[in-house]
Amino acid sequence: MKLGRASETKCCGRCASQRHQAPEIWRGNLGSECSPSELAQFVRLDMKRGIVQSHERLLALDGLRAVSILLVVLSHIFGLTGVSQSIPGGFGVTIFFFISGFIITRLLLKEDVETGRLSLKSFYIRRFFRLAPALLVYVGISTVAFSALGLHVPGSDIAASLFYYANYHAIYAGFHNTIRGSTVVLSPLGITWSLAIEEHFYFLFPMILMTLRKRTDRLLTSLCGFVIIVVTWRIFLVYFFGLSSLPNYRIYMGTDTRLDSIAYGCLLSVLFHRAEINGKGNARKFLDLLQGSIGLCVSAGLILLSLILRGPEFRETIRYSIQGIALAPLFCALFWSGSAPRWLQYSLSNRTMTFLGTISYSMYLYHFLAVGVTQWVLRNATSCDRVVLSACLTFAGSLFSYYLVEGPPRRFGSRWAARIKGAISPSLSQRLIRSENRPAGH
Repeated sequence: MKLGRASETKCCGRCASQRHQAPEIWRGNLGSECSPSELAQFVRLDMKRGIVQSHERLLALDGLRAVSILLVVLSHIFGLTGVSQSIPGGFGVTIFFFISGFIITRLLLKEDVETGRLSLKSFYIRRFFRLAPALLVYVGISTVAFSALGLHVPGSDIAASLFYYANYHAIYAGFHNTIRGSTVVLSPLGITWSLAIEEHFYFLFPMILMTLRKRTDRLLTSLCGFVIIVVTWRIFLVYFFGLSSLPNYRIYMGTDTRLDSIAYGCLLSVLFHRAEINGKGNARKFLDLLQGSIGLCVSAGLILLSLILRGPEFRETIRYSIQGIALAPLFCALFWSGSAPRWLQYSLSNRTMTFLGTISYSMYLYHFLAVGVTQWVLRNATSCDRVVLSACLTFAGSLFSYYLVEGPPRRFGSRWAARIKGAISPSLSQRLIRSENRPAGH
């Protein structure tokens, strides 16, 4: 079964009725990769009927974002009380990475299906206006806020954050943390290390996909080879040099040691694409196997195992690989067949979780500033007071960034990218522009 361009597909009249039979996690409004939630504009095929259901919204993706951001935020906020080790914030980052790889690959493959081509210029414009303005304002606010408190943010930290080498800056130079007596105030820019890794992915992967998009078998082989190379590289670093000889966070924050966490999401997305194109192929059989109850049990078991085992060598070598593999059955159950338990679908698709997922980028940034400010302002207060203040500052900063900072440049970038000649079909361009004017949650 081959796909033509979406603009050439004629509706048979059954699409509307079939849409009601799709799993509850699929919703009808068109999203945009430039929207705050970057909701998927996927092409989902019903192989039995040959129907294309396009521009479906996966609300549960925002729910998964909410899970990941809550893990990260709570681990840092409750670090003010000394109990952060019980909250796996690092696993939250791994979920973020997996989602990024999964969505970006789906969006790029979908654009190729609908238009017969990929526009890297359009992609990078959307990425820039989606991410850069919020980061620029955050860096400015953090610098001013710390200066007002008598704290210092060096220019080297600012440059590392704005030019996306914050992860290696953190490893080899270190962000400037203020130590006053028994009080340690973390740099608000230290959190940008993971944004650097994602930006490196955005720079490299679309060009690789453009080269191999017509040969998805080679793309799959390349991705499999890549994840094997990365985990082998981690093992080599840990066991040849030794953890004691490596800089702090060398494995955890390095692009060369963490990109496989994003690549696992890319792999699953390519499998989705191949299964949609060839409904009876091995890719579909493999996905059907993953999304079953056994696959979900294996997924839960592997995640639990990765969190229970605390040996430093294990944590710095194959933990990330195990977590990436474990997320695949969960994504299959949620987004391939909708076979995930209803309680799980509802938990991830309710309004609270989808809203938190929508503002997750803003929360990721501003929670670290909130923690730093709280560490200094309430350094002599109770743990409960510090948790409450940091949570309130996080939410306030997130709403400010999402509604006042991110919206206008995001819409501008989406319109600019959508109007690039030949980037996407005219009808899709108009729908993308209209979608950017919808409120969050639509």
